[in-house]
Amino acid sequence: MNRPDGGPQPQHAIERDGDDWTDPKRQVLSGSFRQTERTLDRLVIERRADDIAGAGNVARVEFVRADVAAGLHEYSRGDVDMVRVVYSPRVADHLPASDQTAQPGPAAWTAYVGFDHAHPVVSRIDVRRALALSIDRDALAAALPANLPVATGGIVPPALQGHTPDIAPRFEPDRARELWAAAGLTPGTRLGLAAQDVWGPMLDVLLGGWREVLGLEVDVHPWRATDVPTLGRPWDIAPLYVAGWLPGYPDPEYCLRLLLQSTAKTNEGGYADPTYDALIERARQQRNGADRLELFHQADRMAVVDKAALIPLCYGRNMAFVKDHVQGWWEFAKSSAALRDLVVDQASARRAR
Repeated sequence: MNRPDGGPQPQHAIERDGDDWTDPKRQVLSGSFRQTERTLDRLVIERRADDIAGAGNVARVEFVRADVAAGLHEYSRGDVDMVRVVYSPRVADHLPASDQTAQPGPAAWTAYVGFDHAHPVVSRIDVRRALALSIDRDALAAALPANLPVATGGIVPPALQGHTPDIAPRFEPDRARELWAAAGLTPGTRLGLAAQDVWGPMLDVLLGGWREVLGLEVDVHPWRATDVPTLGRPWDIAPLYVAGWLPGYPDPEYCLRLLLQSTAKTNEGGYADPTYDALIERARQQRNGADRLELFHQADRMAVVDKAALIPLCYGRNMAFVKDHVQGWWEFAKSSAALRDLVVDQASARRAR
C-alpha cells in the first residue's frame, strides 16, 4: 500500500461515472491540488481553494516532460525552478556536482548484475562467484559518476537500516579462474547481457574484467528508456542483465525478500533457495528489532557472498536541482517532500528571473 495507486479509491464516483471518474472535472480529490491542464508532455495542477492541509504557499505547479540535459538547460536559464532526476546513472554528465543548487539524495538504491537462474550456465553458484570475483571495484569506482558510489556492501543500500557493509566480493582473479575452470568453462565462452545504454562506461569495466580474467566474451543487448513499453523482461533477453532496485519503503525486506525470495512476485530471475526463504521468513516474524536486522544481515551475506544470487555494482543517489527561492525540498528513494508544503520566496524568485 506504499504506492499512490494503491491508496483508497472513491467507489461512489467510480460507480456513478464509470470510466470517466478520472475526468479532472469530476474527479474526487483528497489532495491539495487539482488538475487544470494535461497533455502527454505537460501537466498543470492548481491548489484547491478549500485546501487546509498544506503548510506551504505553492499555488500552481507546471510539470514539463524532458530528458535530463534539456531540463537542466531550462533550469540554467531560469525557466524552471526545479529538476528532479530519479534513477539516472549519468546525472554528473549534465551538470557539475559542485553546483550549489544540486541536492543529492541519500544512497538509497542499488544497481546490480542479475541472473536468469534457469539458465544452464549462470544457474551454477561457482560460475556466478567467478563472475563476481572478476570485477575490479577500484576500476569500477573510477568509471562511475559522482552520484553512484561503488558497492562495497550488500544488496540493501547504505541509506537503509539493515545495510551490511564490506561484503561485496573483492577482486580475486586467481580464485575466479579456479571456479571458472571447475565449472568446466574455458576462455572463449560466450554469454549475453542486457543493459540500458546509459550504463556504457560501467559496462566497459565490467566486460573488460570478465574478458581479461576469465576469457568470457559477452554479447551486449542494449536498450533505451523509450524501449521499455515493448521491451519485455531483461532476463528473458539474456542470462545476465544490469538492473536497479529502488526501495518503496525504507526497510531491508523490500530488497531481500522482494528480489530473491522464491515466492515473491517480483523475484526477477527466478532465484530459489529453501534456506534463504526460511531465513527471510524468520526475519519477517521476528518481533525484536535488533534480532530482525541481524537475520536480514545474514540473508544479505548469504545472497551476496555465499550464493552470488546477484552482484551489487553501485549504489545510487537521486538528484534534485532546486533554486534557492524554493524551500523545504527533501527526498528519499521513491519518497519526497509534498509540493503542498514547499515555500516559495516570491521576492527572491522575481529577482532570480
